[in-house]
Amino acid sequence: MNARNWIDLAQDADTGIESIRAHFRGHAYDPHWHDSFLVGVTEQGVQQFHCRRMKHVSTPGKAILLEPGELHDGHAPTEDGFTYSMLYLDPQWLERELHALFEHAPADSQPSFADTLSTDRYLSGAIFRAFQALHARELRIVRQSAIDDL
Repeated sequence: MNARNWIDLAQDADTGIESIRAHFRGHAYDPHWHDSFLVGVTEQGVQQFHCRRMKHVSTPGKAILLEPGELHDGHAPTEDGFTYSMLYLDPQWLERELHALFEHAPADSQPSFADTLSTDRYLSGAIFRAFQALHARELRIVRQSAIDDL
């Protein structure tokens, strides 16, 4: 990685949730996918990526929502690059949490995202608060509350 790009990774010991905060200029990453659900927020700059056979442009405050197996890439089309915060949610963990919160949630079901990008400020705020609580290793009750809100 060159000096223009950086990555800060953490993993929550209680949930296994991985959090990443990163900054990229120019080419960020080649097409790839994850086995996890990814929920994140663009903090700064313009983040451009392809997913679901469409080009997406995320700007500060937009929520990024990716399902397991969704092929995506990343690029910064402007000189300043982009910064984002992202949570990696294990599908089995997510299913257990949903059942704990919603007793009537169907068994063996996974959520899906209607859109890859969202401008919902409440959603972006909930993602960022959960990211901050997990990434900063806040008290367990603070982390759990932020996760429940998400």
